[in-house]
Order: sequence, then C-alpha cells, then structure tokens
Amino acid sequence: MSLREFGYFLVAGIHDDASYFKLKKKYPIDNLETRMKKVKPYVDQLFVIPSTDPLLYIKSVVSEQDIETGSCCYARGDDMLQFPSRDWVESAMPVYFVPRTEGCSSTLIRTIYHAEDEELRKKAAFAKTRYDGKPIDDEGNVLVLKAKQ
Repeated sequence: MSLREFGYFLVAGIHDDASYFKLKKKYPIDNLETRMKKVKPYVDQLFVIPSTDPLLYIKSVVSEQDIETGSCCYARGDDMLQFPSRDWVESAMPVYFVPRTEGCSSTLIRTIYHAEDEELRKKAAFAKTRYDGKPIDDEGNVLVLKAKQ
C-alpha cells in the first residue's frame, strides 16, 4: 500500500526523539534528522511534532476548508491504534491505519545494533525470522530479546 493512494498532496508529521520515547518507551533506531531525510522523498510537506500530543501540530497543517470539503484524511501505522487526540482527528477527517512493513522488526534491529549484552546481540543477529520479521528459535517460538538480569 502506498500513502499516495490516500491523496495527491501528502503531509507527514514525525515525532522528535524525546516524544517518540515517551510514546513508545523505546528510542527510535534513527535520529530525527535521519528519519526526516528518509521520509521527505515520499511526501510533499514534512513537520516535526515535539510533543506526545500531536493535536496542535495537526491543526496547524489542516485547514477548516480541508475539513469542510473532506479533502483531508489521517493515515498512520497500525502499531498505536489509541494515539493521542484520536477523538478530535476522527471527528474532523477519516482515519486509516496502515499495516506494518512485513518482514521487518524494529525490535530485532535495535537488539542487533544497540543491546549492551554482546551475547544477546549475536543471538539476535543470527536468529531465523518468521513472516513478520520476529526472531524465532528452531521450533518456531518467538525469541525474547531481553538482556540477562
């Protein structure tokens, strides 16, 4: 699915690193500048959300005319269905949840590159993965990628 299917002018908001951490309880793999550089080629306009609540920033890029004419919608990843300000967004425009990228696990990538436990990093790096990118053992059970206490 391409976001262009939702409209001809795409605007994307990206949470800064601090608000991302507060929302997801983990740091992004790439810093804000890198994420912006990766997203910008796919959108027409890009803005940063320096808060856990995106309402002010969404209202800043969506006009009343856009809402009244139905010329806007809100699309986001399906990893956080109960996002801040969902009530207002749904009252103003259609909301679409885009499925995660199959075969890609940010938890696995984080573990390989950022885990402090070297043994855990190696285990993650050489793990088999299932259809959704999650690491699995030889019996097909999802590996728990946590450092030993």
